[in-house]
Amino acid sequence: MAAVIALALPLAACSGGVGAVDEASTSSASGKYVEASSGEVHLYTWSDYFPDSLAKKFKEDTGISLSIDYFDSNETLQGKLQATGGAGYDVVVPSDYMVQMLADEHLLLNFDATSLPNFKNIETSFRKPYYDKKNAYSVPYMYGTTGFAYDSSKIDAADAPTSWKDFFNPPSSAGPIQLLADQTDVINAALRSIGAEPCTSDPSELQAVQDLLTSFKSKVGVISSDNIVDRLSAGEEAMGMIWNGDAHRVKENLSSMVYVYPEEGLTRFEDNLVIPSGAKNVDQAKTFINWMLEPEHMAEASNYTGFNSGITGVDELLSDSMKNDPAIVPPSDYDKAEVVQTCSNDVVNKYTKIWESFKS
Repeated sequence: MAAVIALALPLAACSGGVGAVDEASTSSASGKYVEASSGEVHLYTWSDYFPDSLAKKFKEDTGISLSIDYFDSNETLQGKLQATGGAGYDVVVPSDYMVQMLADEHLLLNFDATSLPNFKNIETSFRKPYYDKKNAYSVPYMYGTTGFAYDSSKIDAADAPTSWKDFFNPPSSAGPIQLLADQTDVINAALRSIGAEPCTSDPSELQAVQDLLTSFKSKVGVISSDNIVDRLSAGEEAMGMIWNGDAHRVKENLSSMVYVYPEEGLTRFEDNLVIPSGAKNVDQAKTFINWMLEPEHMAEASNYTGFNSGITGVDELLSDSMKNDPAIVPPSDYDKAEVVQTCSNDVVNKYTKIWESFKS
């Protein structure tokens, strides 16, 4: 999140085991941008990540209907597109590293985002990201960080957690812990807690994470990326892994909730709007994406989700509560937010084995 609300944090160098995309062999949409005026768009996105008010406004402005389905992790999205060969949806919302993985699997349409009239509204720093260096497949939607939060009215100040090490060894007053249903976020956090780096292939470090999660399992109350805001706001859990935008929304309901910037660092993510390779309504999909690049539309989404976007003009349209929330504006001296890396296929497979063992 940039400018006044920006995460003024250095981005870590991105090492990726996934090779460069062979654009010549990846599906592409020929011809210039054509604005559709009827039809439908089937959107597949994260739970509670797109306001109903925008779906209604999109229909009023364009004549195109928007239907929405939800997923709970990048891996769920990936599995769905793998099973259908990229069909079934017109626009989906993967995070940074997953954009590169889906493109490498030829599951994304090369629609040349630079051809969109509103591409000019994307802030320069959000163009040509490491996972889409030619802006062939994606435009930015929301970005933020993955940390954790706790209810300061239930956890004593003396026991207040400040690190991932504290999170995975919580005080008894925390009660059952809420955990995101996202293997990448959870395992990367566990790696940081033991002093290791995300995407490590070191067998001893991966075994240490496996052991840590095994011991942590009995302290977990729920593994879910859905309804986080409602559960924490209602006090169902006193501590949980959470995205900063969701933490902001919880704090609007429960002022005692504290978002933590862990001492070991955390993940900065960038979610994107992309078109699957098997999309049926390509012109409508591009019309929707271009429409979302209008600052007032993206700002409405930002104020709803609690996340910011790399679109010029959005910052001044954000609510005062977002502008003044430490969950959105990190401490000026915090420099440990890192962009998610694209791990090698071998490491991804090892992550999956650790995750499945943990959940079983």
